[in-house]
Amino acid sequence: MSRWSVRLRVTLAAAGLFAIALTLASFALVTSVHSNLTDEIEETNEEALDQLAQQVQSGTPVDQVRIPTNGPGNQPTFRAVGPGSGDVQIPGANNGQRPGPPPTGPNATPYVQARRTIETAAGEKVTLIAERSLAEVDDTVKSITDALVIGVPVLVLVLGALTWWIAGRALRPVEAIRSEAAEITASTIHRRVPEPDTDDEVGRLARTMNSMLDRLEESSLRQRRFVSDASHELRSPVSAIRAQLEVALRRGEQADWPAVAGAVLEEDARLEQAVTELLELARAEESADIERVDVDLDDVVLSETQRERRVPVDTSRVSAGRVRGSEPQLARVVRNLLDNACRHARSQVAVAVAAQNGSVWLSVDDDGPGVPPGDRARVFDRFTRLDEGRVRDAGGMGLGLSMVKAIVDRHGGAVAIDEAPLGGARFVVRLPSSDTT
Repeated sequence: MSRWSVRLRVTLAAAGLFAIALTLASFALVTSVHSNLTDEIEETNEEALDQLAQQVQSGTPVDQVRIPTNGPGNQPTFRAVGPGSGDVQIPGANNGQRPGPPPTGPNATPYVQARRTIETAAGEKVTLIAERSLAEVDDTVKSITDALVIGVPVLVLVLGALTWWIAGRALRPVEAIRSEAAEITASTIHRRVPEPDTDDEVGRLARTMNSMLDRLEESSLRQRRFVSDASHELRSPVSAIRAQLEVALRRGEQADWPAVAGAVLEEDARLEQAVTELLELARAEESADIERVDVDLDDVVLSETQRERRVPVDTSRVSAGRVRGSEPQLARVVRNLLDNACRHARSQVAVAVAAQNGSVWLSVDDDGPGVPPGDRARVFDRFTRLDEGRVRDAGGMGLGLSMVKAIVDRHGGAVAIDEAPLGGARFVVRLPSSDTT
């Protein structure tokens, strides 16, 4: 894990790139200047040879030619090499100077030389040579190099400082988000990180974190309500058992112990069922992925309805429908919906399964009192108590429908309540067909 901050790493990376780019650019500049100046000297030598050749070819003796200078500074020197005369200096072309051949050796100044062989008016072949030192070129290149040696590091430092400042401004909202997130605990989960008024990565990060905190807060509130409601529901059978035993103990031998034992066993069964429902609901809401297989929902429905003995169940509208999911959990959905319908039905229950438009639909109807429209949204909440006809009886804790919704949601489906043709409630479950998953 790197101990360096993002700001420092960005600055170092940018400074390194700047240094490489400026070094390459400086090298290219020095090379280009040297090449251009050398080319100019070569052109000057060629032009001077043109003038020298014209004079020699027109009959002017070599020692009398004149080449006009281009002003002060380093000027070319000229020589003539002939078969009979050897290497002869041309003093007139050298402004009266008589320089010797260009120096040689490791410490000698480089020079540029141009040669041209011509025929004089007397018919002799002479090689004219123009030479010019590169000392001025070297001096110019050295001056530029010295300036770059100082300027490039300074420019890299300036650009690095600018990058440090820009990175600091860009990361300031991130630091504000981190600082606020570090202060959020279970007791302060209502707090939110600051959201910058931008649509960049930092703004989207802040909005995503706040959305996550919203979900965590909602989950925490649901968990607290669940624990509170569960404690209340579990307290009832425990209190009933204790009251039965305390009364029996006060009466001593006069107590009807078989009746007390029966009452205690009844409350114990209720307590066991409550704990079982709580565990099953917790499993249904687990975040881990469920093992999904192809499930024939119609077979599951027919299997569950055959076990029901309280009221007649009409399965004539059950047709083929295959979904992908956990067969035990889908069986729990059917079982809970059937149990809810049979407990509230007056005389009959109807179940239907149909595949349509890429979905499999399951509906469970009863002829009971129905569910008022105002209660349909909260009937799937935990420990929900409805008024009048659909009051939760002693056989459950009001977790069955909550479990149905949790399982259906995990299977990518939806559950809703409507009015049944039988006059009671219709619970409708939609699940994705296995053909589309």
